[in-house]
Amino acid sequence: MRLCGAASALGCYSIIPKHARVLARLADHGLFRAGGILVGTHAYLAYQNHFGVRWSGGDTTVDPDFAHPGRNISLAMPSDILVDMPSAIESLKMGFLPVNEGTRYIKQDEPDFDLDFLTSRHRDGDAPVQVPQLKLALQPLKFMEFSIENPMPLVLPANSGPILVNVPQPPRYALAKLLVHAERRTSNPPKATKDLEQAATLIDYLSRNQATLLQEAWADLLARGPGWRSRAKEGFQALGKHHPGIECAIVLPG
Repeated sequence: MRLCGAASALGCYSIIPKHARVLARLADHGLFRAGGILVGTHAYLAYQNHFGVRWSGGDTTVDPDFAHPGRNISLAMPSDILVDMPSAIESLKMGFLPVNEGTRYIKQDEPDFDLDFLTSRHRDGDAPVQVPQLKLALQPLKFMEFSIENPMPLVLPANSGPILVNVPQPPRYALAKLLVHAERRTSNPPKATKDLEQAATLIDYLSRNQATLLQEAWADLLARGPGWRSRAKEGFQALGKHHPGIECAIVLPG
C-alpha cells in the first residue's frame, strides 16, 4: 500500500477508489486468471505507468470496460475453472444491476458508472455470447478480436494495494482506436474524438520507441480484409488531419 502511495506521489496513474474496489474484487474472484482483459480508458491510462510517461487528454471515460475472448479466441484454461462473476459483483454491495441480458451492470444512483463485459463479434452478429466458465453473457463488438489477441499483464496502483490485470498489447489498442473512431465519428462524436486522441498519443510514443511492433500490428490489421482496411484508412486520415505533428511509423499501402 505504501508503495502504491509512493508511485502516485511520483506521478503514476492510480485508479480511483470505487473502481479499484470493483477491479480488486473481480481479480480476487479470478476474472483475470481466467483470461479476462481490461479494456478502454483504464487500460490506456495503465500504459503510461508501463512506459513511464504522463499523457493529458483522452482520459475522460469513467466506466471500467472488460473484455474476455469468449468463444472466438481459444485460451488454455484449467478444465475445473469456475468464476462466478455475478456473485462477485453482488458481493460488492454497491447496487449494480444487470441489464442487456447480463452483459452490462449499471448503478441507478451513478448513471456514468457501468460495468460492460465484451467480446469480439461472431456469426450471430450482436447477440450476447454466454461463457459458462464466468457465468456471464458478453456483448460482441466489431474489431474486438484484434485488440484482445495476446494480451499482456500490468499492475494498476491503487490506494488499497496493487491490482494485477490483463490489458491489450499497446500497438493493438492504438490501432483498434483508429478503427472504432471510423465507426463512431458520426454516431458518437465525443467518443470518436477521445478514440483519436488515445490513438495519437500511443502511436506517437510507439513510433519513437517500438516502431517495429507498431508496424507488425498495422500489417496484421490491413491483412484482415477490405472492411478493416477501409476503416483503417478513415482513421489514419483523421489522425493526419487532427494530429499532424505526431511521430507516425505506419503508412497506408499505395
